[in-house]
Amino acid sequence: MPLRNKDTATIADFREITGCSTADATRYVKKYKNLEAALDAYYNDPSAQSQSSGNKGQEKKLGEIWEKYKDPSDPKLIKIDGTMELCEELEVDPSSDPVLFCLAADLGSKVTGEWEKGPFVAGIASYPGGIDSVAKLKSHLPALRQKLNTDSAYFKKVYVHTFVLAKGQDFGARTLPLDTAIDLWTLFIPPALSASPSALSHFPDNSAPQFTHTEFEYWIEFMKQKGKAVSKDTWSLFVDFVRSIDKDFKEYDDEGAWPSTIDDFVDFVRNKRAAA
Repeated sequence: MPLRNKDTATIADFREITGCSTADATRYVKKYKNLEAALDAYYNDPSAQSQSSGNKGQEKKLGEIWEKYKDPSDPKLIKIDGTMELCEELEVDPSSDPVLFCLAADLGSKVTGEWEKGPFVAGIASYPGGIDSVAKLKSHLPALRQKLNTDSAYFKKVYVHTFVLAKGQDFGARTLPLDTAIDLWTLFIPPALSASPSALSHFPDNSAPQFTHTEFEYWIEFMKQKGKAVSKDTWSLFVDFVRSIDKDFKEYDDEGAWPSTIDDFVDFVRNKRAAA
């Protein structure tokens, strides 16, 4: 759940009083809802205070990493050039590796290739293992890739956030260009379908997906024929559809609150199979 402005102010107050990290402050404020309750819990938790000096050291190092990549013309952001340099050190190909979208979702990036310092530091600090260097972050990337393909909730979080990123600077846009959406679907969906357990496991029993690579190819074929930009609803609910549809496409609720694009796709598959 995104932080409200009030929460952000409370976190800043909590940090100023306790001297703890942004990640710890965020955790306490989210859990206890107000400053007084969060402070009371913190000061009654000896382990939290003993960790705070170590966390501040980690946060300082992460801040130095951010400073290394920040844009000289816009010192409040890491921008594309800095992101490409970071990707090179992480050995990540941004055109073919969805792990960059994991980082974007976890580190609060709202525009592709742009990172504010606070969320960048807090996001990395929230990862396990006390990451405080690019080398350690690189070593954590395989775990993020695996989590993306096997954890349904995490997949949905990253996937939905990617719609925001893919809009770029056009914050008012309600759709994605079709070519962009197809490229992203191709990046996200097949690896998750192949994983075991799968982030796209069949709901509600979490068995193997009944929507297969064949149906995914049908989806791309259908969308190309349709030739229209992709709405946020279609983008977001496609994952729910993939997880809920049966292999024979017989249990689809035509009266359900699905986008018309998904209704039309079900008809497309049924007609295609009937003609085979």
